[in-house]
Formats: sequence, C-alpha cells, structure tokens
Amino acid sequence: MMTAAMGVSVLAVPVFAEEETEPENTVTGDTASEDAFVIWGWNDDIKKILDGPFKEAYPEEYERIVFVNTGGSDYYQSKLDPILDDSSNELYPDMMGLEVDYVQKYVNSDWVQPVANLGITAEDYAKQYQYNVDLGTDWDGNVRALFWQATPGCIQVRADLAEKFLGTTDPTELAAKFADYDTILQTAREVKEASGGTCKLLSGYDELKRILTNSRTQGFYNENDVITMDENITKYLELAKTLYDEELTFNTDQWSADWYANMDGDGENANAAVAYMGCPWFTYWCLSDTWKANTILVPTPVQCYWGGTGLAATTECADTELAATIMKYFTCDAEGMVAINTLNSDFVNNTDAIASIIESGASADGNGYLYPDAGQNFMEFFLPLADGLDASIVTAEDQQILSLLDTQTKAYATGEKDLDTAMADLTASIHDTFSYLSVE
Repeated sequence: MMTAAMGVSVLAVPVFAEEETEPENTVTGDTASEDAFVIWGWNDDIKKILDGPFKEAYPEEYERIVFVNTGGSDYYQSKLDPILDDSSNELYPDMMGLEVDYVQKYVNSDWVQPVANLGITAEDYAKQYQYNVDLGTDWDGNVRALFWQATPGCIQVRADLAEKFLGTTDPTELAAKFADYDTILQTAREVKEASGGTCKLLSGYDELKRILTNSRTQGFYNENDVITMDENITKYLELAKTLYDEELTFNTDQWSADWYANMDGDGENANAAVAYMGCPWFTYWCLSDTWKANTILVPTPVQCYWGGTGLAATTECADTELAATIMKYFTCDAEGMVAINTLNSDFVNNTDAIASIIESGASADGNGYLYPDAGQNFMEFFLPLADGLDASIVTAEDQQILSLLDTQTKAYATGEKDLDTAMADLTASIHDTFSYLSVE
C-alpha cells in the first residue's frame, strides 16, 4: 500500500447525490436496548443476509442487531462520518459496510480497528482472494475490513441483440469481439452499421472506465507522494474520444435514466445497447428483466474488478465478540458463505465456498439471467477471472480522483480540450484536491 499523508478521516467527501433532498435513514431494531448492536449500510444487502441465513444460524445474536440504512450510497459517507466522531450517539455503528471505492479511506483512519483485535486471524481469512484482503488492509499492513464478495469484471451481452446485429450468440465468438480495445471499437462500428444507429454496442463510453481504471498497474501517486498517471488513463480518454466522435455510443452517463432505458429497447424502434460492463452483482442486481434468460457473459479485455462490500468494526465497538461472529459468518465461514450465495447468487469471497457451490451446481444460471443456449455456468465463468486480481495500488484518494477523471474525460471526448490539456488539468485538479500530492 502507498503511504500518503495521514489524517484520511478528515478528507473532503464528494457528494454524488442525484436527488434534491437526502432520504431519511431507515432504522430497524431496538435502539433503546442496552445490548443493541448497530450496523450501518447504504442499502439492504447486509440486512437481507442478517435477516436470512445469519438469523437462522445465530437467532439470539440476531435479536440484538439494529440496522441503519442511509437510503443510498450517495449519502452514506456524509451521514456516517459525523456519527463516527460521536461515540455517544445511540446510532454510533459497532460495525459498518464499506464499499471498494472508499474502503481505504476508512481502514487508514482512527475510526475502525484491526480484525486481529476481534480475535480474527490470518488463518480465518486464508481462503479469501488476496486482492480483497489488500483492499481492507491499512498502510501498516493491518487488516481492518473483510469482504464477503469477490467481484471480477465481465461484459454482459444481450443475446437477442447479439444475434440480430452481430450474427451470433456463441460465447466464444462473442468473446472474440471484445478481445481488445481496437476490436471493441470495430465491434461497435459493426453494430452501428447493422442497426442504422438505433442500436449501439455500449450505452456510453464510460462502460470502459472500470475496465481500464481497475486494471492499472500504477497508482495515482508514488512513494514520494508525487502524482503519477498510468497509461490506462490516457488510453481511456483516447477511447472515449473515438467512441464520441464516431457516434458509437448514446453518450449516456452510467446510472442515468437514459442508460437504464437502453437496457430495454429492441434496437429497431427504440434505442438499445448490446452490452454493459459488469461483474457478478451487476448481473443479478442491475440488469433489467429484459435480460432474464437473455444474458451471455464474456471476459473483459484485461482482468479487472468492480465493487464489493467489506465489513469493519469501529474503534468503539461495544461488543467485539459479536462483531467477530458476524464478520466470520459473512466473510470467513465457508458454510455461511454458501448460504449467502444461496440467498442472493453472490460470487462469495471464499475459494472453498466457491468450489462447493460449483460442485453442487447451485447458481448455475446467475439467478435466472443466463441465456440457456449459451451453456454457461455463472460461478464457473467467473472463477478464472477472480484468480490473480490485484488491488495493491488502491488508495484512499481514488474515489475522488476518479470523479475528477470523469470531468476531464468528458472535456476531451466532446472536444472542449485537447488531450495534453485534459491530462494536465487532471493532474492539477488532483493536486488542488489533495495538496500533499505534488506535481513533478
């Protein structure tokens, strides 16, 4: 892990709210109970596991749990951080969920404690994927968060559109059409021409962002806190520019209404996108019903990952024994993680559990999304894509830097700036946001 200036807990938190007002927290459980154990999350993913297999395994412990749902990831950090500075608050979390994009901010702060303090050892998490262990490890090598999901990246292809505009639903032939970035551009041209522009290969150029940014081999700054730029960043801007100039996408922003709408069009009477970049959770959580029994998975051009949720115990956690029980069940216990997969089809972060799931044939169809004629097995597909993932360059600043990257990518793609200016402005904006990072 790289070591920038300490004090990450007071870094500015970007606000990505899409709504005018923040939703109220949804709190379940008895906050007034003397032995209440409070867990925070931004949606109900953690709660569903607690309410399901965890409750069955630990009914007495379950009765003590209070769950706080902030109503969306856009609001999570701005709601959570003030509470973390006030351990007397009745909603002070004993545990909390942490997403990959900002987990390093929290594990390199005084807000969470090492899992070793809970009695969790390296042997307990020995079957986890190393990239996830690295994501939850602080600069001094202490593991402070553990993940229950592994999230290897993939490209999801809509079978009916692939047959209509690419002439095949064969997974091997489709994988060849995404083999590298030049080939992706050519495939995008093929779809545009075949459809007359009503169907595009990708909804927006930002479908390629996670592939390139989460396969970097160089971080955004070096051991001397000097800003550095991996060649993937320049490559992303160049690809975005080509896709924009040749009108090879609909230029939507990920998560926007138009982006979602392009999941459902027929590519003739209504705009449609053939493919979306994804990962295991994206397949069964983000794709619309149009993709059910209609999804073919292909590998990304390079190995990458996207997202995932870790659990961490706070510094003032009221019951480290219960925290250890929950964390082990979610992230270390193979039987518990098989139960999680049974509940929600997660590609869980435990190689023994994955082997058991594959052997049993469970989750073979990705919760009903896979195209039957493609003959794909959901868990088997992701298995080789998860091996060897590397997140060792991730830092606490990445989430905000990637937001700054969005601004400069759009400026270059749309012709507002040339490439050199966009890259220089990206570097300058990183320095302006994090004054302790210097420009060489």
